[in-house]
Amino acid sequence: MTETVLNGSGLVIPKRYGGGVIEYTTSTLPEVDIIISELLGEHCRISLWYDFALAYYRQKRFDDFQAILEKGIEYGQKEHDGTSTDILKLYDALASYQILCGCKETEKVKKAQHFSKATTYFNAGDKILMFDQDHLLGRAYFCLYEGLKMDQAEAQFKFVINTNEKNVPAILGYACVLYNKKEYKKSLEMYKKVLKMCPNSPPYVRLGIGYCLHKLGYIEKARVAFERVLELEENNSYALTALAVLDFNKNTLESTSAAAKRLVRSWKEDSKNSVTALEMANFLFLRTDYAKSEKYANIALHLIESPRLKAEGHYMVGRCLHQKGETDLAIRHYNIAINSCGSKYLQPLFGLGQLFVKNKEFEKAIDCFEKVLVDAPNDINTKKALIMMYIRCPGKNFDMKNKRTSSAKKFFSELLTGDNLFDATLVAEHARFLEKTNISLALKEIARIVDMYKENGNGVIPIELYNNLGVYLYMNKIYIEANSVFSECLNRLDKERSKDTYYANNLELTLTFNLARTKEELGYCNDAIELYKCLLKWKPNYYEATLRLGRIAQKRGDSRIASKYYEEVISRDSKNVEALTLLGCLYMERKDYKQAQKKFEDIIKLPEHKSNAFACFALGNIWLEQLCIPNRNKEKDEQHVMRAFEMYSKVLRYHPKNVYAANCIAILLAFNGNYEEARECFAEVRENLFDKKDAWLNLAHVYAAIEKFGLNNDCDVLMSLARIFWKNDDYNNAKEYMIQAVNADCCNFYARYNLAKIYMKIGLKIMESTKSSLTDLDNAIGYFTEARDVYNVIYQLLNNNEMKYKWRYINRDMAKEESSKCEDYLIQANLSRTKAIEFEREKEECKIKQKEMMLKLEEERIAEKKNKEEKDLERLKRLRELRNEYLNMTKDALKIPTVEEKRKSSSKKEGGSRRKKSDVNDGFIVSEEEFEEENRRRKQKRKGKKNRREQESQIENSESDNEEKKQEDEEDINNKQKGKYKSKAYISSDSDSSENEKKEEEGKRESLSPPVPTYTGISSDSDDSTNSSSN
Repeated sequence: MTETVLNGSGLVIPKRYGGGVIEYTTSTLPEVDIIISELLGEHCRISLWYDFALAYYRQKRFDDFQAILEKGIEYGQKEHDGTSTDILKLYDALASYQILCGCKETEKVKKAQHFSKATTYFNAGDKILMFDQDHLLGRAYFCLYEGLKMDQAEAQFKFVINTNEKNVPAILGYACVLYNKKEYKKSLEMYKKVLKMCPNSPPYVRLGIGYCLHKLGYIEKARVAFERVLELEENNSYALTALAVLDFNKNTLESTSAAAKRLVRSWKEDSKNSVTALEMANFLFLRTDYAKSEKYANIALHLIESPRLKAEGHYMVGRCLHQKGETDLAIRHYNIAINSCGSKYLQPLFGLGQLFVKNKEFEKAIDCFEKVLVDAPNDINTKKALIMMYIRCPGKNFDMKNKRTSSAKKFFSELLTGDNLFDATLVAEHARFLEKTNISLALKEIARIVDMYKENGNGVIPIELYNNLGVYLYMNKIYIEANSVFSECLNRLDKERSKDTYYANNLELTLTFNLARTKEELGYCNDAIELYKCLLKWKPNYYEATLRLGRIAQKRGDSRIASKYYEEVISRDSKNVEALTLLGCLYMERKDYKQAQKKFEDIIKLPEHKSNAFACFALGNIWLEQLCIPNRNKEKDEQHVMRAFEMYSKVLRYHPKNVYAANCIAILLAFNGNYEEARECFAEVRENLFDKKDAWLNLAHVYAAIEKFGLNNDCDVLMSLARIFWKNDDYNNAKEYMIQAVNADCCNFYARYNLAKIYMKIGLKIMESTKSSLTDLDNAIGYFTEARDVYNVIYQLLNNNEMKYKWRYINRDMAKEESSKCEDYLIQANLSRTKAIEFEREKEECKIKQKEMMLKLEEERIAEKKNKEEKDLERLKRLRELRNEYLNMTKDALKIPTVEEKRKSSSKKEGGSRRKKSDVNDGFIVSEEEFEEENRRRKQKRKGKKNRREQESQIENSESDNEEKKQEDEEDINNKQKGKYKSKAYISSDSDSSENEKKEEEGKRESLSPPVPTYTGISSDSDDSTNSSSN
C-alpha cells in the first residue's frame, strides 16, 4: 500500500484491489462511520487513520476525531498492520486531546477524569515505545499542565533536548518549567534561543519573553515584547492584560484610562482568562465598585487552577467583603488565601489583622501583624498597626508590657522622620502613647504637627488631628484654648459633610460633647447643659451626655436630680459601669454606705469587670471608713479590717502598681500593729507619691512605734528584713532570716508561707541553671517538697473559720494553687534528676571504662614483659644445652693419650684391688697419718659437691642470665683448653664428673693403702678450684 495520498485540499483512500482511489475533500467530510468502514474495508495503514482524524479535528468535529483514533488503535492492534510508531501517534493524539479538554474544564471532577484518561493513553504508549521524542514531549507537557510535577517535566524536556538540540517544542517547554521555578534569566535565554531558531515563531514565544523581562525588572523591554505580540496577534488577551498592568503601575491619569480600556478589551476577547478576571476585580475594587469586583473575583476563582492565583482570588473576594462590612465571610476567605499559600502571602494576613481589630480581638490582630512584619520588616503600615495595638493592648503580664512598650518606642523612633512627621494618624498615636506618662509632652507633640501644617500655608489641618489637640489642651487644663479649638472644628464640618455625611455626623457628636465638657470646666454650665440636651435629641442613647447632666446636678448639690439621671441610664443599660460608679460615689457622699456597697458589688459581679480597680478600691474604702466612726462597735473591727484588706489586695493583685491601694493596706497594717510591714508599704508609697505629705506622716508614725516598743528581734521584723533581701534577689539571705522568723514563732503561718515562697524561688533558680549538679537537684526537690507540705498544711488549717480569720491575709485558694505548682515543679525536678543521674552514671561509666582500659594496658605491658623474660630464659636454657652439647662433642678431642696414663690406670686398678683386698682381709689402717689424710680428703670432696649443687641451683633459678655470663664461660673453656694440663681424665659434663667422683670414693673406701692422687673431670669454675686445692 502507498502512503496517504493528498489531492489538493482533500484526502484519498487507495483501493485494495483495482488500483483506484476514493477521494474526500477536507471541507466536506462524510459521516465518520463511512470513513471508518472505508478504512477498515481497504485495510489502510495507521498513518491514514491519523490523517483523517486530524482532518476531523480541524473541522472541530472532536467526537469524530476521537472515534477514528480509538477505532484506528483497535484496528492496528488486531491486524498488526502498520508500525509501532504509527499506533503510538494515535495514543499520543488521544492523550493530548484529553489534556486540552481537562485544561478547559472548570469542574474538578471532570477535569480529573480527562487527566486520568490522558494518563492511561500515555501509559499505553509507554509500552510501545517509551523514549520516542514526540511521546516524551506529550508526557512532559502533561506534567507541566498538572503543575505539580515540574521536576518530571524538566527531566523529560532535558532528555529530548539532549537527544535533539533543535527540538523547538522541547526548548519552549523547558523555558516554561524554568519560569515556573522562578529561574527567569535561564527561561529568557531559552525563549531567545527559540526565537533565533524560528524567527517566525507564534506570538506566545514573545509573550514568554515579555513575562521574563518583567520579572527581571526590564519594564520597558517587556512593554516592547508585549506590543510586538499585539502586532502579530492584535487580540491577544494575555498581552493586553500585561500591558494594562504596566499602564496601571505608571499611576497617571492617562495611563490608568488606557489600562482600563485594554483590560476591558482583553476580557471581551477572552472571557475565560483568569488573570484578566483578577485584574478586572482589582481595578473595580480601586474604583470602589465592590459588588462588581466581587463578581469578577468569583469568576476568577472558578477559572483558576493554580494554587497561587486561587489564593489571590480568595484574597480579592475577602477584600470586597471586608469593605462591605461582611466580617465573618471576609475572615473566611482571608484564611483560605493564607492556607493556600502559607503565611508568606502578606496581603490577606494584613487584612485578617484589620478585621480582628474591628472585632476588638487585639491579641489575634497583633499576632497577624507581627507575622507580616517578619517577612516585611520595613513596612510602614504594619508598624503603624502594631503601634496602635500595643497602645490599646499593652499585655497581660509585666514582661509582655515591657516588650510591647519598647517595641512601640522603637517603631516611633523609626517612623517619625521625614514626611511621616506630617502623618496625622501616627502623630496622634504617638501623643496617645505619651499621655500615659507625660500629658504635657503629648500636647507638645500634637501642637508641633499642627504648627507645621499652619506654616505650610496651603496645608489644611485634618479635623481629627485638630480635635486631638483640643483634647490634650483639655487634659492639661488649658480650657479656653481647647474651647476655641473645638468650636473651630465644628465650623469646618460643613465642608466634610459634603464629602461624607455619615462620617461628618459622627464627628459632630464627638466635637459637640468635647465642647460641652470644656464649657462645663470653664463654668458655663448652662451652655454645657444645652449642648448635652442637643446631643440627646440627636442620639437618645448617648449615655455620656446623660451622665454629665447628672454630674452637673451633683456639683450643684442637687443629689436627687443627679441620682435620677444616673438611674435613667442604669434602667436602659443595667451593665453601664460608669453610671453604677457615679451612683455609688453619690451614695458615699451621702454617707449611705449600704447603697454604695450594692452598686460597687454590682460592678464586680459583671464577668468582664470582676477586677475593676475603682470598684474594689471603693469597697475597701467603705470598710475602712467603718474603722473611723467614733462610736463604732469595736468587736467588728477585725471583720471590717479583713474585708478592707481583701478588697485592697484584690486591687493590687490585678494592678500591682496602684499606690493608693498600697497606702490603704499600710494604714490597715498600722491599725493592727504590724508596724514593720506598714513601714515598708509607706516607704514604697512615698517613693511613688513623693510630693504627697500623707505617706511621709504615716511613715513617721511607724518609725516611732518601732523605736518605742523595741521590735528589733520580733518575728515580723525578721520577716520584713527577709522581704528586703527577697526584693534584692538575695534569696539565700532571705531564706536565713525567714527561717529565723519561723524559729522565733513556729506558729506564724505568714512566716511559713513566705518561707515556702522562698524555697520555691530557690528551687526554680536551681532548675533554671544549666550547671546544676545532682546534689543541687536533690536540694531543689527538697525545697519543693518542703514548700508543698507547708502549702498543704496552710490549706487544711484555713478550712477552719477561726484559723481563716486569724490568718486572713493568706489566700487559701492561692495556697492550693502554689501547692499544685510545687507538684508540677517536683515532676520537672524529678525528670531533671533522672537525666542528671543518667549523666552521672554515664560519666562514672566513662571513668570505669578509662580505668579498665588503663588496667588492660598495664596487664598487656606486664604480660609483654613476662613473655620477654620467658623468651630470655628459654634462650639461656638453649644456650646451656648448646654448651653441653658442645662439650660432649669435644670431650674426645681433649684427651691426651700417653704411656704414663696407661701405667697409672693399671696401677689404679691394682691399687683399687689391693685396697679392696686389704679392706676385706685386714680391716684396719696402717697408720694414724693415713687415717687423718683420708678423712681430710673426704671432707674436701663433700664440700666440693655442695658448692656445685648450690651453683647449679643458682643457674636454674636465676631470672636473668645475660650474654656476658655466656661469654665468660666460653672464655674460661677456651683458656682451659689452651692450658697444658698433664691430666689423663676426660673433660665432660657435670654428670660425668659426679659419676667419677662416686667411683673414686668407693675406691678409697675399699683400698687399705694410702690414697693415690687422681684427676677428676672439669665441670665448672667451682669444680676447678676444688680439684686444684685437693691436688
